[in-house]
Amino acid sequence: MGQTVNLLCATCGGLADGWKCAICGSVAGEHDAGHLHVGSDRYCTVKCAGCQQADVHCSCV
Repeated sequence: MGQTVNLLCATCGGLADGWKCAICGSVAGEHDAGHLHVGSDRYCTVKCAGCQQADVHCSCV
């Protein structure tokens, strides 16, 4: 996914592959700043290309 070409996973430092919600798991081709969940600061974040999880849930390390 081209929008994350220069972004890295915050957990493992590997390449990002799109965007994924850390709460509900929805996947997006571009960042959706409006995708929020009540009572949480986790939302649309980069998706790790290695494990395909939201970067805060990365299991590569």
